[in-house]
Amino acid sequence: MPELDGGPPPLQIPKPAPKPIAPKPSPRTNTTDASKLNAEQALLARQAEAQKAEQLRLDRQAAELKAEQARLDARAAAIAAEEARLARLRAEQEIAETRLAERERQRVIAPPIESAELPEEPASPRARPRLSRMNYESARRACTRAGMDEAIDRDFYSARYQSAPRLFDHDLRGVMRMDDRRGYVLVDTLCELDDDGLVINFEMLR
Repeated sequence: MPELDGGPPPLQIPKPAPKPIAPKPSPRTNTTDASKLNAEQALLARQAEAQKAEQLRLDRQAAELKAEQARLDARAAAIAAEEARLARLRAEQEIAETRLAERERQRVIAPPIESAELPEEPASPRARPRLSRMNYESARRACTRAGMDEAIDRDFYSARYQSAPRLFDHDLRGVMRMDDRRGYVLVDTLCELDDDGLVINFEMLR
């Protein structure tokens, strides 16, 4: 149909817009995600192995500490038993020495003099009485007991004369060896006795 002069132009029907095409996933992106996942899994596996090794080390250390504690407890029990045994031996020794000293004292006591024919010697006010009712061995035993008591008071196990002590009138002097856990020490001692052989004073001179 011919267009009329001055008439409107023919209608233009617009074409439909093309549909957008979704981009395809990049193969490189998928590969990167998989690598990261594998790396994380490997890290977690290493951490789990490290924790397992640390737990094994702690368990082994705990077992060693338990064994060491058991050894220390056994040693402490053995020391306590040894101290009890030594205390029992000291008590038995003291009883035996007391009995021996008593028998010795009864043996050396002189019978009373019934005869009045012997003149009595005048007693000097300055003269010190002699040990008439004891001898050297009984004096040594008595002073050994006194030294043992002094040693126990000072946390020692035992005390005995290192060499033969010397008796001066009523005094017994000598060097004593005193033992303890660390070893022993040597001490000069002075033991004073009365007429009946009983200790009236015991001193450590150094």
